Amino acid sequence: MKKLLFFGFIIISFCSYSQTFVDDVDRVAVVVIDYCVDDNGKRYDITINQEKSTYKNDDWQQGCLEHFKNGKLIYPMKMTDKCWQSVYYFVNSKYKTYELPEKERARCKAFHRGKFKYENPAYSETIMKRRKKRQIEKGGLGGKQKYKIKWTDDHKYRLESIKMSLNKDKHKEGNLIEVEIIEVLNDKTYLYKAHITNNDSTDVVFGLITKV
Repeated sequence: MKKLLFFGFIIISFCSYSQTFVDDVDRVAVVVIDYCVDDNGKRYDITINQEKSTYKNDDWQQGCLEHFKNGKLIYPMKMTDKCWQSVYYFVNSKYKTYELPEKERARCKAFHRGKFKYENPAYSETIMKRRKKRQIEKGGLGGKQKYKIKWTDDHKYRLESIKMSLNKDKHKEGNLIEVEIIEVLNDKTYLYKAHITNNDSTDVVFGLITKV
């Protein structure tokens, strides 16, 4: 039986790793696509995972599915004989230029340390442990990931990828990721946007993180 793994879809797209801005979601929603890769690196059994997909717009779901089918994987031979998931992000358009009001930024100090989880269903089993200078993510389908963390402001921090446990992720080691908290929902949950700064990618990822 093939083991189900998660792998981000990283070809040029309208809604892979980056996002599509829409007006019919509260904050962030996703379309999750399941697929398998055979011994020759070809994909098969490509379907929408309705249980994990929180964005239910039929037209957009089918658009993501067709886009994925027409795309190509960058590392297909590292993915053979396994099943994976790809995530497409949809973000409320008001967050395109949204910033956390200055008077609320001090509240973010509560998020500088502790244990956290992603609200994205694709990462629902991942637990994040954040200390003064280290952040470790473990569990679920992403393996174990280690980062250096440096807070540059109450609501901004920088991550440096220092160790990825899965071979398919080794190329991410050394990535510098700028993260900004753009909304604090309550004492436990915040909305962030993040982008890699040391490569040519212009993709921005939005998501929700909750303290547990």
